[in-house]
Amino acid sequence: MKEYHTDEMTIVLRDDDIIALLTNDDWKGGGTLENAKKIMAIIKTLTDENPARACWIEIPNRHASKEVLNYYQSTKAGLVAQALLLNSFGAKVTGNLYLKLFGGKPNETGRVVPVKLFIKNKEAEE
Repeated sequence: MKEYHTDEMTIVLRDDDIIALLTNDDWKGGGTLENAKKIMAIIKTLTDENPARACWIEIPNRHASKEVLNYYQSTKAGLVAQALLLNSFGAKVTGNLYLKLFGGKPNETGRVVPVKLFIKNKEAEE
C-alpha cells in the first residue's frame, strides 16, 4: 500500500489496485482548484502505471466551487470506474437523481467514467 498526501486529501493506492481518496481530518476548508490539480496529478500518475484502476472517493460535507467540480469532471485520469462514498441517505438519493437526469460528463477524451454512489464502505468496495 502506498500513500500520497496533499493539504486536502490522502490518496492511497491499496493492495487491491483501488485508488482511495480520503479527506484529511485536519482539512477544514472547501476544495480549491490548486488542490484539485495536485490530487489529479497523483491520480494520473497512478493510472498511467495501471490504466485499469478504479477510484473509491470519500465525499466530505464541504463546499466545492463549480470551477473545482468542473475540473474534476473534465480531467482525464484513466480510471475505469468511480465509487463515491457519501455520508447520508439523502445525499445518495439527491446524487442518484442528478446522475439519472444529467448523466456523467465526458472527460477531455470524450469518455464518461461510470460513477456509483454508496453510503456503506463495504458496498462501495465490492
